[in-house]
Amino acid sequence: MPKCKLVALTTPLPGKEDEYHDWYQNTHLPELVNLFNMEGAQRFELVAKLMGEDSNPYLAIYDIDTDDPGALLAQMGEAAQSGKMTPATTQDMGTTYTALFIEHGPRVEPNG
Repeated sequence: MPKCKLVALTTPLPGKEDEYHDWYQNTHLPELVNLFNMEGAQRFELVAKLMGEDSNPYLAIYDIDTDDPGALLAQMGEAAQSGKMTPATTQDMGTTYTALFIEHGPRVEPNG
């Protein structure tokens, strides 16, 4: 089964930072992981830009095993539309970037 990574780059709405972090960590991540049988998910905060122009300070990475990435995305869309997932009301959707990546080549680890 191919391994995938779903990545989301996000920004909270001004003045909604505390609610955003609570929703993302305690509601959104668990909903996605449990609804779609993901291996897990973790959030990260930007500490330094190396190149590029993205303005989002937060990254979430979801670890997924799926035989059909398209079907997974369809299921996620259906769950969002049907209300099975709690909507993002404290996130700046105008800056949000999400993408699904499939494994491309073996993992490289240090020698020895």
